[in-house]
Amino acid sequence: MFENPLFNFPIESVLEALGCKKGGKDMYFSPFREEKTASLHVDRVKNVWYDHGASVGGTNVQLVMLAKNCSVKEAYRFIAGLDPTLVPPEAAKTSCTTGSNVIRAVRDIQSDYLLNYFESRKIPEELAKKYCKEIIIRNQQRHQTFTLIGFENNAGGYALKSPSGYKSSTAAGITTLNNKGVRTDIPSAQSVLVFEGFFDFLSWQVMQSSLCPSCDVVVLNSVSNLNRASDYLRLHDKIICFLDNDMAGQKAFASIKAMLPGKQITDMSHLYQKHKDLSEMLQESRGFSSKLSLKL
Repeated sequence: MFENPLFNFPIESVLEALGCKKGGKDMYFSPFREEKTASLHVDRVKNVWYDHGASVGGTNVQLVMLAKNCSVKEAYRFIAGLDPTLVPPEAAKTSCTTGSNVIRAVRDIQSDYLLNYFESRKIPEELAKKYCKEIIIRNQQRHQTFTLIGFENNAGGYALKSPSGYKSSTAAGITTLNNKGVRTDIPSAQSVLVFEGFFDFLSWQVMQSSLCPSCDVVVLNSVSNLNRASDYLRLHDKIICFLDNDMAGQKAFASIKAMLPGKQITDMSHLYQKHKDLSEMLQESRGFSSKLSLKL
């Protein structure tokens, strides 16, 4: 692996940010020309690429330099802008890596980088746009701008996620939705579904082929927010849990049972027992795709 962490940022994520489509296993359509057959090969282990049509290859930085016809510093900044945990060399020398973030814009999802990511997770565009926003974050100390997925919570903030795997929030909080898919803390049903993260919720809606849930929903956005959900959960007779298949998920389910004695509480993790969570199961399931037509 490379010493500079920027060089270790996945080339596949860089290609997606450049608007390149996948054309087969480890193959992408080249960003250098129009082509009908994908000719750019990615070596995931070495994190390098080779374009068979142009007989050229290299690192992710060299890919950006060639595709955008820019300098190495501009390529550094482009890659660093894809993940808030990355810092370009010049910024690392002059600023703190954990500076405060400021939301510059909240808008409907329009970035190809984010739309391609939803497609890779088998989430239809209409579903993604109904429940998520595109958040433009500016780090004041590092002088960098990031484009992230935002899922609004009841605290007026957003659970944030980038295709690179970065997760954060602008304010900690749960998200409660009624059976119309509207964010509200007023129950609309006797039953409530509990999800750990918003991609699990979106994945369940894909599996139900529906834009709106069949009953109320709580997305914890983090198991650390469980206590914030207790009052809302108490307003329901049936609590149906879709928590992760790990120690944290098991502890969260046990906590729900302990805090809500007398309620009918169901653990649904057996449905995806071979997977970490619902989202992972959807990604590996046949018969589902981001082109699926969802009903209201």
